[in-house]
Amino acid sequence: MLVKRVKVLPFEREEIPFLIRIAKEIEKSKLDLPVLYAGSSDDLEHAVILGNRLIFVDSHLPETNLAGIRRKAETFGEIIEERRVGKLGNGGKHILKFEFLGEEIELIYYAEDATELLKNPPKEIKDGLSVYFVKVPLPKEPKVGSLKSPESLAKALKLIALNGFYLERECPLCRVLKPEVLGFELVASGYISALSVYNEKGNLYRKVKDVENLEELLKLDFSLSNA
Repeated sequence: MLVKRVKVLPFEREEIPFLIRIAKEIEKSKLDLPVLYAGSSDDLEHAVILGNRLIFVDSHLPETNLAGIRRKAETFGEIIEERRVGKLGNGGKHILKFEFLGEEIELIYYAEDATELLKNPPKEIKDGLSVYFVKVPLPKEPKVGSLKSPESLAKALKLIALNGFYLERECPLCRVLKPEVLGFELVASGYISALSVYNEKGNLYRKVKDVENLEELLKLDFSLSNA
């Protein structure tokens, strides 16, 4: 079903082969866990090809993002339910359920700094992730932390279940060390569209083992890349 979503959504022609490969790999994993999209904005189209349980985290213009998400969900299919629990930006969340190609998709939006949310993950992701997705992780606000930092990246990568995936553009898993040292293998690389001045490829990594000293290794990789 994920591959079918790629084929019906209005993606750029150049990115479709990579997106189909991503969807096929995720379908094969058969993990019944949520997808975490850090710095999501309103990018619903790239998220729905990754799974049916979506956690969006973006503190920048949350109401504008939600309006865009709602508009896209209405073009995909019928909105089933929409409600808010608590106050956005203060631990609250916005929940949107909608139908797409005969399946129900649940999206939970947190208007938080993703680096802070990863320090104390919400209940939806405490049991693990099928996919962690980051695309062009430039801080949009002065007080927002960096998703590229070894501390934040290690916390997110540890949440990924075995045989789960890290999908990124411009938030590299590693620069000097091999992915296998960090417990991952590179599955595929290709073009994925993004608002960016850089022409970097996207990369899909599969988690093959847990690594205890992951943060230390990421710090080592960062220091080696700047040596």
